[in-house]
Amino acid sequence: MPPPLPFPTRASDAHKGDLGRVLLIGGSRGMAGSISLSAIAALHTGSGLVSAAVPDRCLETVASFHPCLMTIPLKQNSQGQFCTDAVSELTQRIGPFDAIGCGPGMSTSEGAIEVVRLLLRQRNRKRVFDADAINCLATMGWPTTATSDAGPIVLTPHPGELLRLTGVAPSERDGQIDAAQALAAQHNVTIVVKGGPTVVVAPEQRWTNDNGNPGMATGGTGDVLAGMITSLLGQGMSPWDAARLGVWLHGAAGDEAAKTHGQAGMTALELLLAIPKLTAAYENGTI
Repeated sequence: MPPPLPFPTRASDAHKGDLGRVLLIGGSRGMAGSISLSAIAALHTGSGLVSAAVPDRCLETVASFHPCLMTIPLKQNSQGQFCTDAVSELTQRIGPFDAIGCGPGMSTSEGAIEVVRLLLRQRNRKRVFDADAINCLATMGWPTTATSDAGPIVLTPHPGELLRLTGVAPSERDGQIDAAQALAAQHNVTIVVKGGPTVVVAPEQRWTNDNGNPGMATGGTGDVLAGMITSLLGQGMSPWDAARLGVWLHGAAGDEAAKTHGQAGMTALELLLAIPKLTAAYENGTI
């Protein structure tokens, strides 16, 4: 299957501020790699400026993964997770960002839940909720039974996270997809139902991806996807378009990584490093 839509173009006189300022929020002690994968994926997908907001204890670790990442330290509890005071700090820092991704490695601490509450209130800002951000939503009792417009949001649950949101078991794949679409309609959001194959649903639309491979069933690949979709949102795409193109690029990068490393031998890092080859192919007109 060809790409679902073109990759974002950039003007010949573009500068970094034109290409999306994105923020990835997450991490905790022992889980610094998750948010780092997301942030570096956003860089490789074309964002001009990428920042990672992490618990203070994780800052040096995250910053060491890539010299082009900017880092924002937030207050933490004794376990190295966001504490409730982190929310006031974050409130002062999120103004400049075009898109925000939240959740990888974050935990479901009280502070993390408050971070998610803050982002839910940012209804005019494009947001991606992944991993522990979705678990926080479930802990908060979201979604409610009431219909509402949550604003431009992409949710990226794996089957276990979708179970917590909808109550439908992973063994009921078709039921999970239907439940995700009902949830998308209830709150006017886009949901990436991860799996083999991944399905993207919106209130009245459904798209099934056909690339990717079982080698992508390894820790960290979902964090990469969250960063890619956040990047595309920051470059001006709608949630529906960013989710579909992000999923397709993610699968294509996984297939590229498997060619070199094999399905059993590849990790999320090899997938991450395959992204530039895909973006180059777009620029060269070979895909």
